[in-house]
Amino acid sequence: MVDFTTKVVLWVQKRSFFQGVQNTLIMLMPVAVMGSYFQLLFDLVFSPNGMIYNIFDLDKIISDHLWYAGSFVTRGMVAVTFGVFGVYAAYFMARYTARIYHRDSTMAGMAAVLVILFCSYASSSGKDSRMPFTTGLLQVDGVFIALVIGYCVGQVFRLLGKEYQPVAAENSSWIRHRAWLSVEPMIVSLFLGIILGIIIYELQLKMLNSASFSELVSRLQTTNNLAEVLLLSAVVTFLSWLGIGYPLRSLSGTINNAYTAENLTSALRHGNSWNVPYKFLGSSLINSYGTMGGASIVLALIVLLLLRRKNHEIESVARISLLPVAFNSTLGFTIGLPLVLNPLFMLPAIILPLINMLLAACAISLHFLPVCVYPILKGTPGILIPFFGTNGNWLALMFTIILFILDLLLLLPVVKVDEHLEELLRIKQGDLIDAKK
Repeated sequence: MVDFTTKVVLWVQKRSFFQGVQNTLIMLMPVAVMGSYFQLLFDLVFSPNGMIYNIFDLDKIISDHLWYAGSFVTRGMVAVTFGVFGVYAAYFMARYTARIYHRDSTMAGMAAVLVILFCSYASSSGKDSRMPFTTGLLQVDGVFIALVIGYCVGQVFRLLGKEYQPVAAENSSWIRHRAWLSVEPMIVSLFLGIILGIIIYELQLKMLNSASFSELVSRLQTTNNLAEVLLLSAVVTFLSWLGIGYPLRSLSGTINNAYTAENLTSALRHGNSWNVPYKFLGSSLINSYGTMGGASIVLALIVLLLLRRKNHEIESVARISLLPVAFNSTLGFTIGLPLVLNPLFMLPAIILPLINMLLAACAISLHFLPVCVYPILKGTPGILIPFFGTNGNWLALMFTIILFILDLLLLLPVVKVDEHLEELLRIKQGDLIDAKK
C-alpha cells in the first residue's frame, strides 16, 4: 500500500504544474515565515483582542506611542509579505515553469507580474479610486489563482519563446538580444491577461475575496445540521489545501451572529454551555475541534517531523515555524513545507478535521463535553481553544489532547510515505549527478 501510494504521489509530483508549485512555495518560505512571525506579534501583542495584550493588560504597561509604532510595523510587514504574496507567487511560478522547458524564466516572471496586477486592477476598477488593486487576488489566501496565472504564462513562453541557456557574463548587447527574443511570448501573455481583465471588469467578477465565499461561510456558521456541517467543512478544508484560504480564515476567531449570540446568552443565563440550543454549529465545531486553530494538522505534523529527524532541512523549517504555529499563525509552515497543493497531504487535510469534528459531536451529544460558546482571544493556542471556549472546562482540554494524539497517530503513516518520497528523490538526484560526471 505504501509503495502504491508513493508511486501515485511521485507521478503527480512529476507533473510540471506541481513541480512549479513546489519550487515556488519552497523559494517563498522565508517570506512566509517572516510574515507568520509578524502576524503572530500583531495578533498577540498589538491587537486589542490579542491574548498577551489582555492577559498582561498591555494598554497600561506600554505607552501609546510605542504600541502604535509596534502596530504600524507589524501590520506593515504582514501587508508586504502576505498582502502581496500573490505577486511573488506568480513571478516564481512563471519562472520555474519556463525553466522546465529551457525558456527565459526572468522575462516570464515579469510577464506574470504584469498579468496578475492587471487582473487585480480590473477586479477593483471603479470601486475605490484610492485603491487601484483589489487585495483579494494578491493576498496569500488567494495564492491558487496567482499560481495558475504564473503557470499559464510559463506555458505561453514554452510555446512561443526561444530556447534560452544562461551565460556566465551578460553584456548589454546580449541582454538586448535576450529581451527581443521574449517580446512575442510577453505580448501574447499580456494580450491574454487583458482579455481576462476585461472579462473580470465587464462581468464584475469577485476574484477570490471573503465576499466570494460569503454564502458558503455564512451557511457553515449558522447550520446546526451535523451532516451539512461535515460536508461544508470538507469543502472549506479542500479549498484551504488548494490555496484558497478565505473561507477557513473567516471561520477562525470569534463568530458573531444570531445563533452564537443565543448560545452565549443561554450559557450566561445557566452558568454553563451544556444545554445551549445550537450544539453543532459549524462556527463552533470546525475551529475548536476540526482544525484546532491549525493544531490538528500543522502542529501535529511539526511535532512528528521534529521527533523523527529524518531530513535536516525540513526539520529546520519545522523548528523555525513551531512558535508561530503554536499560536495559530500557520502560513509560514504550510507554505514552506509546502502543505498547499501537496498531493500527499490532500486527504489528511480534509479527513482529519472531519474525524475530529465527528468525535467531538458524538461527545457533545452524549453529554460528555459542553459546547464552545465563549469568545476566544486572538493567538490562543489551538489546543486551548476548546478549554477557553467552554469557560475553562477540563474535560474539553483532556478531550482535545486526546484528539491531538489521535491526529499524530493518523499522520504518522503519511509522514513515513513523505520520507520515502524524499529518499527516492535524493537517490534519483544522486544518479543524475553521477551521470553528468
